[in-house]
This record gives sequence, C-alpha cells and structure tokens, in this order.
Amino acid sequence: MAVATDSEGAVFSLWQAGRHPGATVVNEHGALNFNGLATRDVERAKAFYGAVFGWEVLDLPAGLMWTLPGYGDHLEESTPGLHAQMEQMGAPAGFIDVVAALQPIGADDAAAVRWDVTFGVDDVDAVAARATELGGEVVHGPLDAPWSRVAEIKDPFGATFIASQFVPENSELGS
Repeated sequence: MAVATDSEGAVFSLWQAGRHPGATVVNEHGALNFNGLATRDVERAKAFYGAVFGWEVLDLPAGLMWTLPGYGDHLEESTPGLHAQMEQMGAPAGFIDVVAALQPIGADDAAAVRWDVTFGVDDVDAVAARATELGGEVVHGPLDAPWSRVAEIKDPFGATFIASQFVPENSELGS
C-alpha cells in the first residue's frame, strides 16, 4: 500500500490486490458505494488520473464522471444482468464504466481539495438523524440529487463522508 497526493494536494491511497481483490460488498447498506474528487484544476486532474489509472472522462448532465473502459464488464461478472438493468433504468451510455466523480470547486469556494467517500444506505434521512444522535453533524442535506438522495456527514472526529440512498425516481434531476 502507498499513500500519495496529486498536484493539488488531494490524498489518495494505492493498494495492490494480492489475494483480496477488493470490495466484495458494494451498493448495500453501509458498504462503499462511490468516490469523488473535489478539485479546482479539472484539466490537470483529468490529465493526471487519466495517465495514472487509464481513466477517461464522461460528461453527463449530472456532472463529470471518470470511467474505466471495461469496468462494467467486470461488474457484470459478479452481477449478471447489470447491463440490462442499467439500460432499463435509463442510465446514460457509458455510465456502467463509471469509477468516480469529478467535482469542480469554484475559485471563490473555500472547500478543501479532497477525495470523498460515499456509502450506500437504505434511508439517508434516518442515517443523518442517527449520526446526529451519536455526536456527528450533518454538513449538507439530506437533499435530492440525480439518481439519489444524499447527505454529507461529519463524524465526531472531524472526518466527512457522504451517505447516499439510491432513488431511481430522481434520475431526471440535473438533466
């Protein structure tokens, strides 16, 4: 494992699989769901992560996404029928290959350049309420977003994460 930073200072970790190929539980309550880079220099980030990981950029109405060509085929191996399911839901072309989001930060925005982690949840409003009861803080939301309902939460130690509830009815938001 290695810990690195990109040219703007966003920290990320590298890990070589070995016998454990990665997350085997995804898109379930409490499991890793998604990652996103908040950056001020989108073009530099595109060039850097594209060169390091082979990621390409997909420009969707909901925002910029990074894709890894063939990733959807890999997902299909563990979840047969996923391509058809995404097509039925109206997912845009190329969405099945998405590996992360690319979130521009405005020049006048004081937000830190960072990688965000998103966990899937069954009920984002209940998770936000429970996090508050346990000494956390809801930073933003819960609010409706394309394909989801989300909240940014800060734990009692200052770390932030996003809780995301899949809401297919929100597919047209941001279009």
